[in-house]
Amino acid sequence: MTEISRANLKRAILARLDGFAREHRIGHQRAKANRYAMRSQNGAPIELMFEKEPETEPHLWVLAAQADSIPVGSLVAESYPKSELYKVPAKGGGMQYGRHSALEDMTLLGRADLVRFTLRSIADLDVVLSAVMQAKRQGCGGE
Repeated sequence: MTEISRANLKRAILARLDGFAREHRIGHQRAKANRYAMRSQNGAPIELMFEKEPETEPHLWVLAAQADSIPVGSLVAESYPKSELYKVPAKGGGMQYGRHSALEDMTLLGRADLVRFTLRSIADLDVVLSAVMQAKRQGCGGE
């Protein structure tokens, strides 16, 4: 993907997400990521995080459980299990979070099993949005 086509795709994805969901209560990052919140058709809380930084691929992060209806291999996706968090030493002591920093303070995404989709088109985004919109309520949850 060329830099120009990546930039155009990211602009189109951001426009679609801005029209589909509201800005997360903790806000967007200025240059690196946009955080979104919404409700599924069944009332389940949904959080999404999109990497808008020009140097990265167009990555969309979602709860693994909310994307499990997407057939494996139909989209470019990578699993990020919660069991892998805080396993790498950080400079100055402690342990590193291990994912994109924009996720860490998000209520649902911060410490859950996630899938990171590398979107190649608006059609890929629509597949993910369609899946998460079918999410069922899981007892109590927050945004």
